[in-house]
Amino acid sequence: MEDKKLLFPLCVFPLEIQALIANLLMDPTFSHNYLCAALFFAVSIAIGNTRTLIFNGRWTNKAILFMGLLGNTGATKTPNIKAALAPIIKLDKYYNEKYKTQLQEWKKTPPDSQGNKPKPKQLRMQDFTLEALLQMLSLQSHGLCVYVDELKGWLSSFNQYRGRGGDQEQWLSIHSGVPVVINRKTQDEIPFVSNPFVGVIGGVQTDLLPKLFGGDKMENGFFHRLLFVPESDDEGTILWKPDDLPSDADEKWDEFIRKILDKSGYFGDIEKTETETYVFSDDAINRICEWQNSIEKENIEEPDYKRAIFRKIQVYCLRFALIIHTMREVAREIEESKTIDLKTATLSIVLADFFYETAQMTYEIIETDNRPTDFFRLLNALNKSFTSDQAEAVGERMGISRAKVYRLLKMDPGGLFVRRTKKGHYEKVE
Repeated sequence: MEDKKLLFPLCVFPLEIQALIANLLMDPTFSHNYLCAALFFAVSIAIGNTRTLIFNGRWTNKAILFMGLLGNTGATKTPNIKAALAPIIKLDKYYNEKYKTQLQEWKKTPPDSQGNKPKPKQLRMQDFTLEALLQMLSLQSHGLCVYVDELKGWLSSFNQYRGRGGDQEQWLSIHSGVPVVINRKTQDEIPFVSNPFVGVIGGVQTDLLPKLFGGDKMENGFFHRLLFVPESDDEGTILWKPDDLPSDADEKWDEFIRKILDKSGYFGDIEKTETETYVFSDDAINRICEWQNSIEKENIEEPDYKRAIFRKIQVYCLRFALIIHTMREVAREIEESKTIDLKTATLSIVLADFFYETAQMTYEIIETDNRPTDFFRLLNALNKSFTSDQAEAVGERMGISRAKVYRLLKMDPGGLFVRRTKKGHYEKVE
């Protein structure tokens, strides 16, 4: 794929948030792509478990996002994420202090009149085990945000404290929003979460992508579930200024997130556990299906990896629609409604197309790094002209899976070493 800059589509935000973003981007520590993606993620956390989208009458979709901001050391990933999550961090600090006070009072109360033990309330976790995460999820219905500076640490932590497999499978379940349970021999209490909601965001160093997702690791399912956000053109020299830029964008963003949380009943003394369900209007669902069908047909002759990427992006498209609809409601661009309209569906497709492109770009970064081994090993074993079936047979003898053979053949888009002459037929470039 040619080296091109992809920009997060600003149009998915309401006009008031677009103006807020323009204001924040006057500060050179912020990046268009990183900031927009992190703000969008923060909205998903504010929605949490309170809203679901029902597609075709049976397919339930939550606003769960797993997001990785791509960039090497020095890229401003962390400041953008922290700015977007600032309202959530502020609320966590408030509720943590409130919980500690309530707990102290509860402990001072005589046991016969203590009542129920106070429960902690938080939206974000940063340093945790999977058991601790599930324990917190079992205490509150809204859901949680996992924020880590580098996703490498999160991915590497799987099974770190348990001494056995299972974390990876649990995270795949969490991404789908299906019930999760952990049985432990050391404790009587078994964390069971029937309705988990966890969004994940963090940075990913571009040069670590092959190590994290290359080779057989591509098959573990996590690559396809991550939304990758590349650097944008505004990433460059960061010049300090003597005075802070005057801006009320931070306060406006805090207010916007609080409005979403208020709709969810987050600030009530009794936690709201009901989930509101949303559906597409007829013209909106027709547009979504038209988009999905057209790309599925385009991908018929494409390798397995490209179809696998799109299958996850099309699921995300539905989640995007729920988030965009919520933002438009809160910004009063539309009346409150349980029906998602055509414009929202169209905007969700625009965003899905962006992430489809970034996923393919990221995949090629990973596979290009692996090319000197499997790519040339396979190529050297093939005749000057060969078919995909022949390449598959040679790859099988070399221990290279069918799916990877097709990925290797497809990852040379410039035709530097191999080109496709017609469907299923290739030849080496001398």
